[in-house]
Amino acid sequence: MDALYARFDERVGICSDSRHLEAGQIFFALKGERFDGHDFVSHALAQGASAVVIEEIPEGLDLQDKRIFLVRSVLETLQNLARHHRRQWGKPVIALTGSNGKTTVKELFAAVLGNMLPIHATKGNFNNHLGVPITLLQIQSKHELAIVEMGANHQGEIQKLCQIAEPSLGYITNFGRAHLEGFGGMEGVIKGKTELYRYLQAQGGQILVNPNDPLQVAHGGDGAFAFAEALQTWMEDDGFVHIGDGRCEVKTHLSGSYQGDNLKAAWSLGLRFGMKPENICSGLQSYIPRNNRGEIRQTEHNIVFLDAYNANPSSMEASFLYALECHKELPHIYIAGDLFELGEYTDFEHQRMVDLFAHHGARNVWLIGQAFCKTNHPTEYQCFKTTEAALDALQGSQIKNSFIWVKGSRGMALEKLLPAL
Repeated sequence: MDALYARFDERVGICSDSRHLEAGQIFFALKGERFDGHDFVSHALAQGASAVVIEEIPEGLDLQDKRIFLVRSVLETLQNLARHHRRQWGKPVIALTGSNGKTTVKELFAAVLGNMLPIHATKGNFNNHLGVPITLLQIQSKHELAIVEMGANHQGEIQKLCQIAEPSLGYITNFGRAHLEGFGGMEGVIKGKTELYRYLQAQGGQILVNPNDPLQVAHGGDGAFAFAEALQTWMEDDGFVHIGDGRCEVKTHLSGSYQGDNLKAAWSLGLRFGMKPENICSGLQSYIPRNNRGEIRQTEHNIVFLDAYNANPSSMEASFLYALECHKELPHIYIAGDLFELGEYTDFEHQRMVDLFAHHGARNVWLIGQAFCKTNHPTEYQCFKTTEAALDALQGSQIKNSFIWVKGSRGMALEKLLPAL
């Protein structure tokens, strides 16, 4: 590991795609379902890679080249190098996981703490067994703190990511009905997510908990610290969430009352690091959601709440209940796309969502996807098996002067509907 790390340059980092390799990077010959990095090792060396990490020997490769590192597992070596780099850097790592809101909370943490310190945070949703090591290897010596998002769809994954990132503080956003297939139901979700808290407890790390979530409080233990008691969140007629502590308050760019806990977590973390409330407010106000993640968009004809980045039953329910209270002066249209990775719970959860829509009196509902089309739903609800079919129908409907809620799993790509809205 020392020999490989000696070839690591934090200014350029590592690469696993030879098409984008920069001179001085370490090339990891990772394997995927549709590619094998070993096919591009010679190209990487010719492009100036400082080292290449392989687990097989491609034909014609000269093993006398000191830039070549033959290992048992390329992925494990990447993870081990990331842990080694994290240890050499040696500063605090904040880890967060949860069923809903991980990326939003990560961005809020970064917006707040970045107002005080040079930080590095997970880019996008690079939060799995590959994304976390890449995130760690992007840390530079100038950074004083790192914020690492951790995702999982099976038990044991968060524990593994903790062993790589070695966090010193952690937060779980919530426990929701996400990845039920992989986790094996809600008990599995709770057990899997709380692996973060158990790791921190064993290592003497700090734990942030939502005091209104009894599961977090119970699993966080006596040493955990909770949201600041003085914090209040509220929404005004424009749908955006405000947060304040009685002395300082800010109107954020986030929509939906369910964002209140996310904002409280970021504010409380800022206080933990000794920040002044006015600087925390400045950080929160600077965050603008993008990438179809809970955005309110004013189109030429309608107001659209686009929440199509991803979805699970818990997040869809919270988002829908928020939408019910928005722009009551306008007709409402609700567009729901299929929820993925639910396994044996697929039929039950989709039917439960349809029943929720009907129970709250939603009449103009568009259901998109195979699972939603199989539900027993009111006859006035419109069903389309694909997003493309729904787009064709929307283009012909010429909807105007309405509030339109759009929510579904990433694979449904519901943002494709926006041009027709």
